[in-house]
Amino acid sequence: MAKWALIAAFLIIAMAEKPCEDRDPFEVYEQSPCDLSPVSSTPNPTQPSTAPLPTSISPIPSSLVPTGSTPTPTGSTLNPTTTLGPTPTPSAKVSFCDYKRQVLSEYYSAIYTDVGRDSINEQFVYDASTQTLVAQSNGECLDGYLGENNAFQVHTYPCDASNGNQKWNFNIATNRIEHVTHKDLCMVSGPAGSKARVEPCSDSLEQFFTECDEPATVDLTFQTCYTNSWLSEYYTGLYADQRRGSVNENWAYDPQAQTLQVGSNGQCLDAFPVDNGKYGLHTYACDNTNNNQKWIIQGKLVKHAVWDCTPYNKNQCWNIRRQ
Repeated sequence: MAKWALIAAFLIIAMAEKPCEDRDPFEVYEQSPCDLSPVSSTPNPTQPSTAPLPTSISPIPSSLVPTGSTPTPTGSTLNPTTTLGPTPTPSAKVSFCDYKRQVLSEYYSAIYTDVGRDSINEQFVYDASTQTLVAQSNGECLDGYLGENNAFQVHTYPCDASNGNQKWNFNIATNRIEHVTHKDLCMVSGPAGSKARVEPCSDSLEQFFTECDEPATVDLTFQTCYTNSWLSEYYTGLYADQRRGSVNENWAYDPQAQTLQVGSNGQCLDAFPVDNGKYGLHTYACDNTNNNQKWIIQGKLVKHAVWDCTPYNKNQCWNIRRQ
């Protein structure tokens, strides 16, 4: 019954419309307020009840044992161009983590995203003078090339400063690993243990990368898939409202703490039990030990780390965009 109650709470958010009367800020309504503006002060909500302990949600990655002999792949070579974005310090050693804190790693010249193992396969050196990313495990360079079916692919290949396929820019402004020669082509992460790939650059979460020793927080907005409404906080209540461009719509996701913190009041998204086995949604003072505030972003779903979702439920579908 608990999971159906939580689903009902998200359904209320997705179907919200705009009323013209004052509402109790501690209830989850089917309508949103008339005038939604950033909140400067927040009343103290009722302490949520203790939620059940979270279940284990970590995927079981495939085993990646560092290095072996490297086959010689083939790829086309194009003339390089100059980089346009900011880059790390010349010849800087770096490991790249995606928004879930999975790490890019090399294995037999293929590139994977997987759980961190602190191995040499996860270490790259960026050379700003040649715009190359050298894998420390095999000494080859990250190489994006036009492969079968006229589709771009990525692997490592013997380094060649004149090879345009090996020109990359780690753009710290967009948090993307961008190809310099093949314009509008970016590195994309995948599930743990799967191969990374390259796709046209976008604001997709899968294209978000940081250096692994940097903070993990990702700035996000949430748009409903089918009603073009945006998740917004108002006096600790949650609404699906028209886009207003306010801080009430801005959320910071911490994949390590599994919290979603809203910009308007600094509180975290919180699912709490109410009467008759039902659950409500609001924001509440952030607490990394509070299981009510544990969330997992998976595809177009915002999943509670304690309670289950219903597959293929349109009311649980969100277009999750980076700010």
